[in-house]
Amino acid sequence: MTDAQTATVDLVPMTQDQAARIAAGSPGPQDRWAEGFPREDDADPAGMLAAASEDPAPFGSYVLVPRAHGNVIGTAGFFGPPTEAGEVTIGYGMVEPEWGQGYGTQAVAGLVAICRAHGGVTAVNADTDLDNVGSQRVLEKNGFERVRTTESLHYFVLRLGA
Repeated sequence: MTDAQTATVDLVPMTQDQAARIAAGSPGPQDRWAEGFPREDDADPAGMLAAASEDPAPFGSYVLVPRAHGNVIGTAGFFGPPTEAGEVTIGYGMVEPEWGQGYGTQAVAGLVAICRAHGGVTAVNADTDLDNVGSQRVLEKNGFERVRTTESLHYFVLRLGA
């Protein structure tokens, strides 16, 4: 897996060793974590990666590292490789002090760029809680369209037409 760079934030592939530290919430001497990292939403996918038997590259998990300060502020990634129909599902999040700086929008753009670079992806899916307006705006800024709503979630899709 290779890094995906955007204007101000890098998506750095999460290694299995790093994933184990994130899942345990126990940084090593080499880790530079922002205050509040990892969140529960970071630890869960990290635990799955730490236990994985093979590298899911490029459709794995990434840490978000703004170049402004170089600390890990969150994670972004895929829930698995493309389906037979070419669909992937993404997730992303970061510590609250970093909200509103465009990092989420850039992280999603980076994930979409990974999909385009590796081909075979026809659609990128994502969902948000009903009250997570910031995340909904992140998806909309990246061209995602809301396709349905349930009692608890809005579902979005970006069709790539691979």
